[in-house]
Amino acid sequence: MKKRQLLTMVLAGAMVMGTVGYGTPVLADSEKKDVKLGVSIMELTAYPWFQGLVDGCEQWADEKADEKGVNIKFDFEDSHSDVQTMLTNLDNMQAAGCDGIILFPADASSAIPTMKECVSNGIPVVVGDYPQETSSDSDVVWSTFVGHDMKALGQKAGETAVEYLDTLGKEDPVCLFISRPTSGQASSDRFEGFKETVLAKYPDAKIIEEGDTGAGTRDSAQTLMENVLQRESEIDVVCGHNDAEVVGAYNAATAQGRDEIKFIGIAGDVDVLGWLQDGNESWLGEVLQNPVVLGYQATDAIIKVLLDNEELPEKYDLPEPEVITPSNISDYDWKNWEWLG
Repeated sequence: MKKRQLLTMVLAGAMVMGTVGYGTPVLADSEKKDVKLGVSIMELTAYPWFQGLVDGCEQWADEKADEKGVNIKFDFEDSHSDVQTMLTNLDNMQAAGCDGIILFPADASSAIPTMKECVSNGIPVVVGDYPQETSSDSDVVWSTFVGHDMKALGQKAGETAVEYLDTLGKEDPVCLFISRPTSGQASSDRFEGFKETVLAKYPDAKIIEEGDTGAGTRDSAQTLMENVLQRESEIDVVCGHNDAEVVGAYNAATAQGRDEIKFIGIAGDVDVLGWLQDGNESWLGEVLQNPVVLGYQATDAIIKVLLDNEELPEKYDLPEPEVITPSNISDYDWKNWEWLG
């Protein structure tokens, strides 16, 4: 039985690292280069998933700093899903003398002017998680983008939906996808991946997209779902941009006794994994978007820029997403994933 720890699945497929050969000297602390990295994270308070980014950054330092001959000091800052707070974080990191910055942005474009300022001041930036939407080539000032393939996340959810829809015998099933407009292209890509996958098997399916323009929390999604249920008498499967959206929809459906509706999460949520473990028949699966891998690779990227002056590809591809289901959840050591909270 394979008990997967957070980073096990990773690094084989990712485009990283050489290994330290036997006999590689380890420098004394006094001989190492001090590197200060600013890490601005979209939301550390409301969503435990983002704590995994911190864990990944720190895991890279634990495993690789000696090999690279560096002492790394991280300055982790929480944007609280607020654009102005994010921009203030970036300004503060410049003022504090950070050598490089990893940005997990609060939205899809607002940080571009400040990133330009950072780079002009000799501070390289790596962007993670949410791609930035540019208006011209001159906007692309970050060294690389490190992120999961957002469309692939949606496709995996769509495949999971299709497996269930195949059991219903319907030609025109109904699926709901709750998107997050403020997440820009990332949310659009997840929805497109889901929709295209379902329609490829069920061309007569009804795919409903509802945008959560509220806080993007379980509560806002629950309110949205309550409104949808008033007008939609038939829904077979619900998916969404992330777990908060889907869990909120599940709470609304449960409260109204709509037990026929099935749910698919995206990202990684302790409640969803618990329901899958416990055999809650409302849940079909969880498409895992591993934040530890993301933090680890983003740290690897910024260090390559700072120490090796390496020109990185436009995008650091991460491993293909996996779907955790009731039938395979015992393969995952998820109860020891600290970032789940």
